[in-house]
Amino acid sequence: MKRKLCLIFVLIFTLSALLSPSAFAEGISLYNNNVDTTTTSFSITDTGEAQVMAAYSGYSGVTTGATICIKIEKRNLLIFWNEVVNDVYYFREESHAETFVYQLEKKGTYRCTVDYLISGNGGTDDEITFQDTKTY
Repeated sequence: MKRKLCLIFVLIFTLSALLSPSAFAEGISLYNNNVDTTTTSFSITDTGEAQVMAAYSGYSGVTTGATICIKIEKRNLLIFWNEVVNDVYYFREESHAETFVYQLEKKGTYRCTVDYLISGNGGTDDEITFQDTKTY
């Protein structure tokens, strides 16, 4: 009897976990007030050239500009990150796309963080963050 009760409990728990509302939310993104999409990529060539592509596409008549912060850090001693690049770019355009190039001095593992702050008259500013790690 205890075994049947335990199996029923496990079955109910498994089904409730599978049918939770989060399972139905897949593929749905949060609505942004001032930007339609952002596209970001980070790569490092064999010669140590870091390339950060950052682009945003705003809403016509809504988006007034963006601040894009690019930070690149190098891993040291497996857990510490030393800042290599920390640049801030300001744009007064509805949409913008650009590839930023930085020459890295030493081989290693690098982490790139790109923070977007998209402004406009659609409501509060949109804050979007991208992060990726590459080794060369």
